[in-house]
Amino acid sequence: MDGLGDRMFYWVSDETNISILLFVAVAVLGGASLILFVVSKEKSITQLEFLLLISAMIIMFYMTIRNSTF
Repeated sequence: MDGLGDRMFYWVSDETNISILLFVAVAVLGGASLILFVVSKEKSITQLEFLLLISAMIIMFYMTIRNSTF
């Protein structure tokens, strides 16, 4: 019977799981930025919303480079 560490290593070593995990992170960061923008009373974007968007864009750029073949 495999231990929790072995199962976690096997799960993380699979490329599909990593891609899904990164995509979920992008969706959460982008969604959080959108929700903060809609809920906030300010007419312009705040630093937190901007940081969330930039973080999502960086992760998406990393996914694009990671999944591309040369």
